[in-house]
Amino acid sequence: MTEKALLVLCIVLLAFCAFLLLLLLARGKGRENGKNDGGVDALKEKIDKLGGIVDYTNKSITSLGSMTEYRLNNIQKTVSEQLRYVADNNQRSLDEIRRTVDTRLAETLDTKLTESYSVIQQRLEAVYRGIGEVRSLAAGVADIKKVFSNVKLRGTWGEAQLGALLSQMLAPNQYAASVKLNPLSDGMVDFAVLLPDRDGNTVYLPIDSKFPVEEYQRLVEAGNACDREAEERAAKNLGRAVKLQADSISAKYILPPRTTDFAVMYLPIESLYAEVLKIPGVGEYLSMKRILVCGPTNLAALLSTLQTGFKVSAIEKRSQELWQLLAAFKHEFGKFTEVLDKTQKKLQEAQDTIETAAGRTRIIAKKLRSVDLGLPGADGGDTDGPSGTP
Repeated sequence: MTEKALLVLCIVLLAFCAFLLLLLLARGKGRENGKNDGGVDALKEKIDKLGGIVDYTNKSITSLGSMTEYRLNNIQKTVSEQLRYVADNNQRSLDEIRRTVDTRLAETLDTKLTESYSVIQQRLEAVYRGIGEVRSLAAGVADIKKVFSNVKLRGTWGEAQLGALLSQMLAPNQYAASVKLNPLSDGMVDFAVLLPDRDGNTVYLPIDSKFPVEEYQRLVEAGNACDREAEERAAKNLGRAVKLQADSISAKYILPPRTTDFAVMYLPIESLYAEVLKIPGVGEYLSMKRILVCGPTNLAALLSTLQTGFKVSAIEKRSQELWQLLAAFKHEFGKFTEVLDKTQKKLQEAQDTIETAAGRTRIIAKKLRSVDLGLPGADGGDTDGPSGTP
């Protein structure tokens, strides 16, 4: 039984005793005075007993209160100790967690810093290498500028690029370099493609490399500066330079029937080729002078077409040999057919002879079996004795 239940029970007993006491007092007052003294004594005795019960109840309540207070104090003390223990444990756990987090953060920070430092160092090394490459590239650009500033070197560069393109697209016997087309002149075209005609003679297709870089550079600079007047002036100068080169090629290298009735002007830069085609009047002038202007891409397509023509010409040359070979094969095939017919007849005769020999072999075998059956001891009944012979 818990302390609270015991306290409630004592209060109930105390209230019940008080109720009985009041009830007895009420009955004693209502009774007549004629009752005897024995009843009064009995009532006094009961009242004394009830008073003793009340005293016991009071003592029990007092004892229960003190015990309850003691236990409440113990409970409060225990709860305080437990709370202090929990608080201490929490503080220790928090300190441990803080130290662990600090340690992990320090390690992670060191690792990240080390990795970042290594990455930064690699990037810096790459930047240093890039700077070195840029410097070397700048030196190369300076060399290229020197090459392009020299007219002779610039022309040599265009010729080298043209020669490399021809070597990639054509066979060595299909073109020639530095060809003198006019016996009366000392001028030589940079390259000439050797085109065979139907009579077996060689017709030259002149290809000359031109590179008017000064006018082209002025045109590009004016376009970048958005200077419309300077751009138009540079375009006119570029068109004039291209027309002068076209006049030179037409006069020196177009010499039919030794050459084709047109020549090729090679421009080694695609952008230069595009700018030339955009200049008004230049295309019509080149057509009039029978000059075909080409950039690297256009010239490659032209050479590919010429290569196809070379293949067709080679096929035409070999066609007669092919017909002769087919005629000889037809003659030999007729002889082979005759030999095959003779061989078939011989094989048929041999097959007939073999069948005849097989029939004779079967007849001889039958006769031999009949001879074996007529011999004594052929049935296995007689055996040779020690002194007898068949």
